[in-house]
Amino acid sequence: MNRIILFVLVGVIVLSVTASAQLFQARMVTSAYAWQRNDAVGQTSSHLYGFQTLQLSLGGRSLSFNTHVQGFNDFAGPLKNDPKLRLSNFSLKARNLFDLLDLQAGRFFVFAGAGVGLMDGGQATVRLPWYPVKLTGYFCALAPAGQKIELIQNAADNQMAGIHAVVQPLDEAQFSLSYASKSMAQETYRAIRADSLFNPVAVDLRPSPRKEELLSADASVDMPGLGDAYLRYDHDLHTEKFARLNAFGRVRILEGLALTGEYLQREPRVAFNSIFSVFATSTLKEVEGGVEVEVIKDWFVVAKYGSVSYGDGTTDRITVAANGRLVGASLSRNTTYAGDISAASLNASYPLLDNLITPTILVGFAQYKLDDRAPLENALSIAGGAVVRPLPTMTVDAQVQWINNRIYANDVRLSFRLSYLLTRRLDLF
Repeated sequence: MNRIILFVLVGVIVLSVTASAQLFQARMVTSAYAWQRNDAVGQTSSHLYGFQTLQLSLGGRSLSFNTHVQGFNDFAGPLKNDPKLRLSNFSLKARNLFDLLDLQAGRFFVFAGAGVGLMDGGQATVRLPWYPVKLTGYFCALAPAGQKIELIQNAADNQMAGIHAVVQPLDEAQFSLSYASKSMAQETYRAIRADSLFNPVAVDLRPSPRKEELLSADASVDMPGLGDAYLRYDHDLHTEKFARLNAFGRVRILEGLALTGEYLQREPRVAFNSIFSVFATSTLKEVEGGVEVEVIKDWFVVAKYGSVSYGDGTTDRITVAANGRLVGASLSRNTTYAGDISAASLNASYPLLDNLITPTILVGFAQYKLDDRAPLENALSIAGGAVVRPLPTMTVDAQVQWINNRIYANDVRLSFRLSYLLTRRLDLF
């Protein structure tokens, strides 16, 4: 990580020198969550989670520096005072170089079709000036577990590379094709093996890295007033089988009335050279259809029915929801091979004093049973709080949550969040 930090710092210096003006933004978010958990019969543990998030950005005309870091600690739990620090962004980006090239280096999220994840490395995007085509290529090491501020060990066996091509011949249509190759090292373990004289000895085994190689294609069409559609297909090049098929469509029948349909078929994501690839797996299939209605201005009603199958198991669900600008409500019913659940929820908010204070309330009720022979259980949850904006750049959000069911007879939880945004236009150079 030291090389990445040095590279980015050099880029920030270049940014300050070359840009005529820089926009500096800092967002600081402090949040806390207090709750109690039943670890075993008659034993409980209290927790006070604390989070501190810092987002910094310094941007000029063509260069920008961005970082996102979060600290976490449980101040009251059994593992209290064991803080964690997570880094999810620390990158330098150059935009529109020579009117056709974008470059990014450091730690950042990659979103490139089949290639998705948090990476340490570099990415380049080229836009063809004579045709609406965008090509993105990247070569990165995987970020370490827990988003630690360090480079992953054995980066040669923990990396991802790929390319993503996007074509937009019309404003209403977009097509893309992507390829991603991913390697993930497996942990070394010790096992008993026989030597040349068939004596049992303990040896360290180093499995070969798990590998994935995917080819993905997708298309989206948006026809104003008529509807929109999306189609995606992923193919596993190692197993020579499809990995995912997803199709979604929305058709506008009348003004304020639309029908939707979605189909998803997905194979388990198991690397071809993993031990789990020898086990029998089932394909996940999901079908859902729905109706979207705008009853009156800013009031929408959505009704959906879906069915999910995995092997011999099937889950059916029905959802009806109504949402307005200040109020929302939903009803749902799920029937599965592992039990049934019916739920209802209501949420409301209302701004007061010119949006200075916005009280909020959420009520939820559910009835469920874990199998056909199990008794029917009830669960009730109520949450109340307020969002306060004393300044345009500051937001305070506090909430009390209460849960009641057979296991948690009287469970109370508290959450708090303070957000502050600082923006400055710098003309130092």
